[in-house]
Amino acid sequence: MAASHTTMLAAVAVVLAVAASLPATASAASYTVGDDSGWDNGVDYDAWARGKKFKVGDTLEFLYSEGFHNVEVVDAQGYADCAAASNAPTLTSGDDTVTLSQPGRWFFICGVEGHCDSGQKLAVNVH
Repeated sequence: MAASHTTMLAAVAVVLAVAASLPATASAASYTVGDDSGWDNGVDYDAWARGKKFKVGDTLEFLYSEGFHNVEVVDAQGYADCAAASNAPTLTSGDDTVTLSQPGRWFFICGVEGHCDSGQKLAVNVH
């Protein structure tokens, strides 16, 4: 009886050790930017992001009409100026997923002329 109790305790210890070694991204969240409105003109992305707790490993899915919008990953200055550097990553598929791979501020704009200036931009703080 004592041997089976010891075996069970050892098995529980192994399960706990494996669970503790799983990456934190196992609980990563996936967000569709703008929810049902997607990535489009006329959406308040500040309001959409407000109250969300973005973490490293979470993903943002940008859904939009291919050819009508895009997603450019920019820095704080590019976000403020609605201008991307010539080497800024630009996504164009209409169904783009970005993994938030590090903590800090992340900035996204639509690079189509006038779209960012009309509010099609997103800033998120990743913990």
